Amino acid sequence: MQQVNPVPVPQTPQELDRAIQQYRNSNWQGQELFLHWQAIRLSSLAQSNADVIGDQVPGEDSY
Repeated sequence: MQQVNPVPVPQTPQELDRAIQQYRNSNWQGQELFLHWQAIRLSSLAQSNADVIGDQVPGEDSY
């Protein structure tokens, strides 16, 4: 059975920035540190994939 991450994944760029600052200023260790890192990673990947889809350059047929 897969364990659910109790740390919420940031949904917006602003939430991600806050989570990164909190991560950098924390004294977390071990599992807690990893869970926060994982939430930040998942958020960053999701937001970067959303940027790629929305920022595509039109093909030659649009010229």
